[in-house]
Amino acid sequence: MPSRHLVLFDIDGTLLRTEGVGVKAMLRAFTAIHGDLGFSFEGLEIAGALDGLLFARIMAKHGLPAHDEAHAHFQRVYRDALGSSLTPDRVRQMPGAGELARRLSERGAATGLLTGNYRETAQIKIRAAGYDESHFPFGAFGADGASRRHLTPVAIERATAHHGRAFAPERVTIIGDTPLDVDCAKAHGCRAIGVATGPYSVEQLATAGADLAVADLSDTEALVRWILGD
Repeated sequence: MPSRHLVLFDIDGTLLRTEGVGVKAMLRAFTAIHGDLGFSFEGLEIAGALDGLLFARIMAKHGLPAHDEAHAHFQRVYRDALGSSLTPDRVRQMPGAGELARRLSERGAATGLLTGNYRETAQIKIRAAGYDESHFPFGAFGADGASRRHLTPVAIERATAHHGRAFAPERVTIIGDTPLDVDCAKAHGCRAIGVATGPYSVEQLATAGADLAVADLSDTEALVRWILGD
């Protein structure tokens, strides 16, 4: 029976880790388009950031135009660079994440993505990590808004369109590994699970306001009970 619960998963640090392959592919894309200008993310916070925002910041740092055409070109080159380098042996699932998505789907919850990745690169990562893509049929992505807060209503709207039913904010749970994931949930009256499989500790995620902070997602049944309220 369909549930009125919606669960949105972050990707990097929450569902999987590419151990730097994604960042390197992005930098290769900048260099392929503009030449070797010394592109780097030094001084920029990557964890929890939107790819679209990182693109704009890097372009501004080097005095390059960041109009829509340039952004679309970058996305295509980055997609190809990531697709050719992210083989299954260079990405790993985070503990319990796949099983949690599976169990929630079995219980009738709607599951999707809320991620800073672009749509196509998100799909590349999900496939490379061996996830069942049917568990993530919709989502909000790194070019869908100016900040992570803007992604939450986009993801809820797409979930509603996909499933043909509305989701009240208090029945929406966002799972992520950074304070920005927590913030984008709380800003819209949703619940947040902070998972310490990224750069932040359980304590830091709890301090950031997570309704539940855990070391990883391996305690499947406890998490399902907490999310679904049974």
